[in-house]
Amino acid sequence: MHKGDLTGIEIINRLAEQVWRRDVKRLEDHRALDLIPATDGSGLAGVLMLDMRTGEPLMVRSRATLLATGGGPTMYRYHTPSGDKSCDGMAMALRAGLPLRDMEMVQFHPTGLLAGPDTRMTGTVLEEGLRGAGGYLLDSTGERFMFAYDKRGERATRDIVSRSIQDRIRKGFATPNGGVWIEMKHLGPDRVRREFKGMVERCADCGFDLAGGRVEVVPTAHYMMGGTVFDTDCTTPMPNLYAAGEDTGGVHGANRLGGNGVANSTVYGGIAGDVMGVRVKPAGAFPEPDSATIEAALARAMTPLGKPSGDLDGVRRRLYDVMWDDVGILRTAEGLARGAESLAALQVDLAGMGVADGDRRYNLTWMDRLNLESLILVSRAICAAAQAREDSRGAHFREDFPTASDLATSRYTVSRLQDDSVDVAMEPVSFTRVRPGETLLHEAAE
Repeated sequence: MHKGDLTGIEIINRLAEQVWRRDVKRLEDHRALDLIPATDGSGLAGVLMLDMRTGEPLMVRSRATLLATGGGPTMYRYHTPSGDKSCDGMAMALRAGLPLRDMEMVQFHPTGLLAGPDTRMTGTVLEEGLRGAGGYLLDSTGERFMFAYDKRGERATRDIVSRSIQDRIRKGFATPNGGVWIEMKHLGPDRVRREFKGMVERCADCGFDLAGGRVEVVPTAHYMMGGTVFDTDCTTPMPNLYAAGEDTGGVHGANRLGGNGVANSTVYGGIAGDVMGVRVKPAGAFPEPDSATIEAALARAMTPLGKPSGDLDGVRRRLYDVMWDDVGILRTAEGLARGAESLAALQVDLAGMGVADGDRRYNLTWMDRLNLESLILVSRAICAAAQAREDSRGAHFREDFPTASDLATSRYTVSRLQDDSVDVAMEPVSFTRVRPGETLLHEAAE
């Protein structure tokens, strides 16, 4: 599914039109705080929400709940998702005791716009089509370096191109803002303007001439292949809770192909709706929510209010540094151990920071603190899973274990929050359709 370089916006617009047309009841400007189980242990009873317009909590009871908040690896210094994405769904799943799989598999897009350190435009994706059409990647000396890393040059896979750019930067060949150049002018400026109109305009807004000059780019955290363990009917280990989209793990394996994020959300979103519609009983009592879990969730969210404030921006910048430098594109045991220690310290520091402003209505400082709490928790899961996987596969690359393990006996990570630590187990991959070395070509021929 494509609409030029505006695919996501078009899908959102059409979805919003249908929501309005069908008069779907909505809780706008509400934020999910925690998943609340039923008091009798029968599954999920609903979700504790926060009405940001008033600052008051709201317990939403439900016979079926879909976890579809999206991922959003905004814990990295350079990232493509909106800055208000904070992995809340995955954090709620961890706190509810649910397992997450493949959390070490974070995809970096090779060409994020590098507009400077003080603009949210930095990290915005410049699409694959630029390299596919024949765009060049150049280092600070003007050298086209990709063929030194892969015979496909700029058309290698996202993970290879991202690692190659990062290695070039690390070796001292970075452009003024710390990235590399992408150049398209050899294809003809008129052609570039015609075929990549949206990206030409996006670059122009930041002072770059994509059609006739060079644009600084840097690998940017783009998509999380990991997420909640779920089945193909979108059920999760917790009854009454379903999941779809980037909140789920396992759909893409260790690496996602371009365009399949849209397919994931639309296909599994549709499946979830169909399954929930059939299974939800239209009448009867709602599950009774567990009061102790509600109290604990309220304490977590409300305790910072009225306490002395801290340097939340400093915590975010430290989180950027830790995840980019130690849990980023190129990983080692030493760096991951350092990252785990730093993340634990960040969690402790954040716990001691309050929100001084007493007004709860649209309190953005409060929201930022809640965001950071989720991001640090999910970052710990990413780091722990990366430590557990001592090989390189897909988006996960260990410089100290640079080769992939045997595919036939491959295993995937499963992370759980136990008390206050993230425990990681390794589970064997189940080959249900095609075993390593086999193909489905004979089925197509039949």
